[in-house]
Parts: sequence; structure tokens; C-alpha cells
Amino acid sequence: MIKNEKSLQKWFLQHIKDDGNPYFLDKHQAKIILDSHKNTLVTARAGSGKTRTIVAKIIFLLSYRQIPPEEIIVFAFNRKAKIEINERLSKITCDDQSVLASQHEIATTFHAFAYKIIGGKEAVGKKLISESQENDIITRIIRSAIPAAGELNLSDFTKEIETAKQFITRAEQKYFADYNILDDLIEEKQREPTSDNAIQTKLVILNNVLKEYQRQLREAGLINFNQMMAQAAERLRGKVTPFSHIFVDEYQDFSLLFLNLIQSLRNTCPDAHLLCVGDDWQAINRFAGSDVEYFIHFAKYFPEDYTRLFIPTNYRSGKKIVKNANYFMSRAIGDYQGCKTGSKQRSKIYVKNINYGQYSSNNLPLLLENYLYTSLDIIKDNPGKTIKILSRNNNLSFNGWSLERYITTLRNLAVKEHIIDVTSAEGLISGLTIHRSKGLEADIVILLEIDAEKFPGKDKSGGLYEIFGDTTENLFADEARLFYVALTRPKEKLYILSKTTIVTKEKQRLNFFHYLNDDWLEELN
Repeated sequence: MIKNEKSLQKWFLQHIKDDGNPYFLDKHQAKIILDSHKNTLVTARAGSGKTRTIVAKIIFLLSYRQIPPEEIIVFAFNRKAKIEINERLSKITCDDQSVLASQHEIATTFHAFAYKIIGGKEAVGKKLISESQENDIITRIIRSAIPAAGELNLSDFTKEIETAKQFITRAEQKYFADYNILDDLIEEKQREPTSDNAIQTKLVILNNVLKEYQRQLREAGLINFNQMMAQAAERLRGKVTPFSHIFVDEYQDFSLLFLNLIQSLRNTCPDAHLLCVGDDWQAINRFAGSDVEYFIHFAKYFPEDYTRLFIPTNYRSGKKIVKNANYFMSRAIGDYQGCKTGSKQRSKIYVKNINYGQYSSNNLPLLLENYLYTSLDIIKDNPGKTIKILSRNNNLSFNGWSLERYITTLRNLAVKEHIIDVTSAEGLISGLTIHRSKGLEADIVILLEIDAEKFPGKDKSGGLYEIFGDTTENLFADEARLFYVALTRPKEKLYILSKTTIVTKEKQRLNFFHYLNDDWLEELN
């Protein structure tokens, strides 16, 4: 009989196999699996085994508690995460017997669940708008809504489209229940004597774009994903569902729209246990409508019999990387609940002040060439290691240079100089924006252009999204969380490349080096 964390750990090692391997749990993960509170929030820091813990809890419910799989549902925010959870479950055995039938999927996405609730293919059919349809509709509206839109170059017009799409997404995530609130906020903004006239005008235009977009969808009999989520929540009212356990993965990415759906679902199974897992230090999707408010104030939204638990061990990164990431977040956002390392891997953090005179010119901008050859030296110093090169944005500071072009050029240089062979170059050397790197890891990570006033970046919208809660303080915290994601990707070594490693007093707040501990940084020669 399982009485405590130790006996649970022993039971897993004796009975459970993950693809044939013993299933180890630490004491904090075991505590979460045994937890029986009605509402539980788990803070799982980077590299702490978040998905492993979710899967283990499901295994325990199925195998030990004998909960039918139909009573368990896991919500993931994207298809990749859903597939990962279902695939992991499919490989688990208890006493050499499969825990879950291969055809049964416990994990789903919010959108897939909403699609099913409102009737699936039979009811929705071709009503769900495609990305190309949405782009066409918004493009037409922008052409008529923005004065002199026809005079904009392609780049500026594309930015207008992206701004409109972000405004629509965030409005539908936050004000779906009553768009009059949004109208009132915009009117209030117009009455502010200190408000920027250009921003006031832009808000009115974007709000009109939103209304016209929604009108055209209604007339065409179309809905988008946000509208489908809102409709699903309405359809759930008054119904009964069989769920006894509801899981939410990546809970830090919640919004009011997602909260509405989960609360509506809970009303259909009021005795169900809710387990939300995520990391508020990795809440980096405000631009897509997410709000870390729902994580920080979990008890406000799920007050009945709630608890907060913590997985504090990072099994990915070595000690110096973990300690400096903790130090950074304690200084940047004032949160001291960091984690410890469970990795025996020795780790180092290097910084490099990229200058103009290090290498001879190869018909490239000198600064870019220095970035490339510094990256090349790092590859040379770490043979056979996986290397991820991360950037704040897809486009670098050099005209015509994307991150993809940088990686391709770097691979070609590495092959040309016989540092790596052509067959392994693509597998070992990769590049991503920091946003896209979340959840991934590598032996070595190189951060490009960590320059003051570029990252953390300034609010380029000029306050356009204040009506969605984008204050200067919130935006800086978001940038700090994004940098934390970058800091916690490497297992062994982190290289930070920048023009501005020296912190001047007047620009301390806009320089992330100000928040790192110099004692754990080494100059790269």
C-alpha cells in the first residue's frame, strides 16, 4: 500500500517502465502525484521534468487508482505537446502490461476540444476560417480602413497586417464576453489629455477593423479559433461530463478565454480535480493574449480547496547556469523562488564583447563577420556537441540578414574549414528565436546580439496595447522571462555575445548584464 512519497517512488521503480526503462521520480514529483486537493497549481521550473510529472500522475491514476481513462483529460496549448504526452503514455507499462490502449488519447488541445464540443466536422464543416482566408479578409479591411494604405511599402503594410491580427487576437481573448468594455476603454483613452493622438487614432482604427472583421466572418458563416472557444464554453452550460481529473499544461499561457472554457467545463463535473502545471518565469506569450495574472493569482480563480506545489530541481543544466538564471530573475523581477540543479554536468557561462577589429573582411559587414567567426570558434572548441544559436528576433541587425541566413552561412564556413562534415552540420548546428526555443535544449547555446536597448527591447507600439495591460513594468518583466528561457536552454555551456557587455550606470535597467552575477561569468578570448 502506498502511504507516502517514498513508498510511491518505490512502487514506480518496481512496477512502471518507460519504454522499458525504470521510472524514477524525485520526492517533489512524488508529492504532486499523491496530492488530492481539488485545485492544485504546480510551478515547474525549466528542466524540472514537467511533462514527466504529468505523465506519471496519469499513470498512477490509471494503474493504481483504477480511474477509467475516459475520466481523465489533459489540455495542451499546441499539437506538438499533445502528441508528446500521448506518445509517452503509449510507451508506459505497468507490470509489463500497457497502461493505456494505443488508440485512446488522453491529451488534447484546447482548440480540438472546443471543435468537438460544438459538433466537430459535421457541425463545423468548412466554417473554421483558414489562415489564408483570415489574411485575405484582414488585408482587404486594412486597405480601406487605413488612410494612405496604398502608399505603404510591402514591409510597412505587412506590419500593419500583423498589428491588426495581434489586436484582434488579444481583443477576442480578453473582451469576448462584452466588447463594450473595449469600446469604453478606447473612448476613455481618447479623453486623456496626455495621450498620444496617433495612438488614439490607431486604437479607433484597429477597433473598427475588429468589428468589420467579425461582421464579415458572421456574414460568411465563418468562425475563428477564439470564437470557437467562446462558443464551446456556452455549449457546455447545463451539460454533464464524465471527467474526474482535469490537467492543464503550460498554465502560464492562460488567458481569460481559456479560463472561461475551463470554468465552464468544471461546472459540468463540479467534483473534478484540477491540476495546472507551468512556470511563471517562462510566461512569454503576452503578445498572443496570454496573461501571467492567472498563474500568479491562481487561488483567486480556483479558491476551493487549493494548494500550490513546486518542482525545484533542474535536471538539464549544470550548477553555474542554474544559479545565474536564478540570480538574474531575483534581481530583474524580484522573485526568489528559483531552483537547484540535479545535473552532475559541469557548466560554464562565457561572455564576449564583439568588436569591429577582430577578423579581416570577407566582403561582410565587419561586426557581422566577427559574430560569425566567434560562433565558428565556439563550434571548433566544442566538437561533436549540439549547438543552438538563439536570437531575440528572426531578423538580425544587419541589412538583409535573417537568423536562417546566419545559420546557413555558419554551417558552410564550418564545413569549408573542416571543423565539421557536411552530413552532421545540420544535425549539430541549429538556430531559433528564443520564443521558439522554449522547451528545447542543447549541449551548447550561443546567444546573439544581447545588446542594451535591443534586448530588453523597447515598446515599439508606443503604448498601443495598454488597454490589454501592457505597462512598461509588465513589458520589461516579459523580456526578462524571455531572457530566462534563453539562459536555461544549455546543458553545459552558455555563450553570450554582445556589443555592450559593459554596463553604464545610466543604462543599467536596459542592460541584462546588470542583472547577472559577474562571479559566474568568464570572458571569452
